[in-house]
This record gives sequence, structure tokens and C-alpha cells, in this order.
Amino acid sequence: MRTCQWLLLVATSSVVAPAFAVDTDPAAVTVEFVNAEKFTDANDRRMKTAPEKNSHLQSLRRHVVARASRYLAQGQTLEIRFTDIDLAGDFRPNIEPALSDVRLVTQLYPPRLKLSYEIRDTSGSTIRSGDADLRDLAFMSSSAGNISDVLRYEKRMLDRWMRKEFGKS
Repeated sequence: MRTCQWLLLVATSSVVAPAFAVDTDPAAVTVEFVNAEKFTDANDRRMKTAPEKNSHLQSLRRHVVARASRYLAQGQTLEIRFTDIDLAGDFRPNIEPALSDVRLVTQLYPPRLKLSYEIRDTSGSTIRSGDADLRDLAFMSSSAGNISDVLRYEKRMLDRWMRKEFGKS
């Protein structure tokens, strides 16, 4: 008898679940890097690269688009504008020239992200907007996820901020 009830519950929930599915259209989220060439430290190497060729900026964009869309109701759009980025760590001067692309990550160089955001409804009216100056001084004291991701500290900080700012999802 229990088996039958369990199967009925599974069958019922699989029929009902799609009706409650949230629209997570990644196109609803746009990310802009305002004057990226003036960011404190967002480069993927010591030399400045154009924002569209900067692998760090493109990785942050993909991450925000994928994660932020889950906080929007159907038809809403979110625009996030980064106004400054200072990645965890820093390139150290006077290191062997062959190692010029090595970033030293220590507690001395915490990640910092400055951004503004705007959520709009289907008619284009602003529902919510704000600014954020994110900094994680204890970024090295807890697990940051995928250790092979060079932006793991920044992404974790963004995830926490989105959860706090836009709700639990």
C-alpha cells in the first residue's frame, strides 16, 4: 500500500511541477561594464585588454546572467552595471618577467565589486534599483567552491549579494 501511495505522489508531482516552474530566461538579464578600462583591477593579465576580450569580465557576465535570472518573475528584466572591479589578489611588481601573468592572492587584496542594478517589469517601469559596494574581507577563510575557477571569490560574493538583495532561490 505504501508503494502505491508513493508512486501516486511522484506521478502527481511530476504533472503539477511544470505549472509552478519559474521562467529563468537568461535574456532577461543584461550585464554592462561601465568604463571597464578604468577598473581598479579586472584584467586577466598585467596588460589591459578590451572588455570584450577580457576573459575575467566575460566569465563574470556569464555567471551573473545564469544566476540572476532565477530571481526574476516572468517578464521582468534586470540590468546590472559594474562601475568598478578589484579582483582578489594582485599582480606583484618586480617578479621574474617570465611570471608576469601570476596573480598573488592573499588576505591583503580582498575582492571588491561596485555596481548598480535596475529591475523592470513587462511595461519597462522600474520596480527596484540600487547601488552596491561589495567587499569580502574574509574571502579566504571559507570554501569558495571550484578551486580551479580564478574568479571563485568574486562569484561567491555576487551569489551572496543576489540571494540577500533579490530573495532566496
